[in-house]
Amino acid sequence: MSDVIREKCKLLRLAYIADLYEKVPFENPEQYLMDLLQQEIELREIAKGERLIKKAKFMNEKELEDYQWGDHIHFPSNLDRDGLESLSFIKRKENVILSGAPGTGKSHLATALGRKACRNGYEVRFYRVA
Repeated sequence: MSDVIREKCKLLRLAYIADLYEKVPFENPEQYLMDLLQQEIELREIAKGERLIKKAKFMNEKELEDYQWGDHIHFPSNLDRDGLESLSFIKRKENVILSGAPGTGKSHLATALGRKACRNGYEVRFYRVA
C-alpha cells in the first residue's frame, strides 16, 4: 500500500505527504487533511528557502543570531536594528549599503540578511565588490 501511495503522491507532485500521512493525528477527516496539507506547504517552503540559499552562492553560513551588534554600527534615521532584521527595506524596495573598516562584520551581516531573505522566499545573489 505504501508504494502505491508514494507513486500517486509522486504523480501529483506531493513530495512530503507519502512520508507524513501516518504521522499526522486523526481526529476527523477535515482536520486530518488540513494538517497534512499544512505540513506539505511548510516543508515546501523550507525546501524552497534552502534552494534559494544555495542559488545565492553565499561564501559562508552566517546567521543573524550569531551577529555581534555593537556601538560601531550606525543606522540612518529611517532604519533601526529591528527594521533591518525584519527585512522591511525589501518590501519598500530600498537598498542597504554596508560600509566600514575590514573585520567589522559587513559580510557577516549581508550574508545573514540574505539567508533570512531566502527563507522568506526572496531571490538573492551574493557578490563581493571592491
